[in-house]
Amino acid sequence: MQETIRLVRERGLWLEVLTLIVPGFNDGEEELRAIARFIAGLSRDIPWHVTAFHQDYKMTSPPNTTASQLIRAAEIGAGEGLHFVYAGNLPGRVGEWENTRCPQCRKTLIERYGYLVQSYEITAAGRCAACGCAIPGVWPEPEEVRTGHGQADYYARLPRPVALN
Repeated sequence: MQETIRLVRERGLWLEVLTLIVPGFNDGEEELRAIARFIAGLSRDIPWHVTAFHQDYKMTSPPNTTASQLIRAAEIGAGEGLHFVYAGNLPGRVGEWENTRCPQCRKTLIERYGYLVQSYEITAAGRCAACGCAIPGVWPEPEEVRTGHGQADYYARLPRPVALN
């Protein structure tokens, strides 16, 4: 997996890394720290998403990943120098780790509730609206971003098509 991540990065393609945190399997501090160090060694700007395992169908153990376990993993990633760390798939339970913040001035640029964007403060040029810091990523025009604020908006949201070049 590490070689694939390296190759994608070397080819200049946009890359985000996701790690499913499974209690008792890959949630140890040293393992999480090693993953974060590997990513940071390629670029501190590569987003790292840590997501929660949940029991489903025939996989009824180990226990579900808790919000505190995700927050701990996200804190480890930030502690290793990653600029964009997200704790996902537990909407409203992981605090600031759902949001995108400017690595320079720390302003919240994208406020989320799960996958619902509640506010969006990245310019059309991909910069922080407050300090002008370049924010790596693939960004739509601000007027193209649909925002919402409640559970109804969250559940009513349909996936938007993404144009691939």
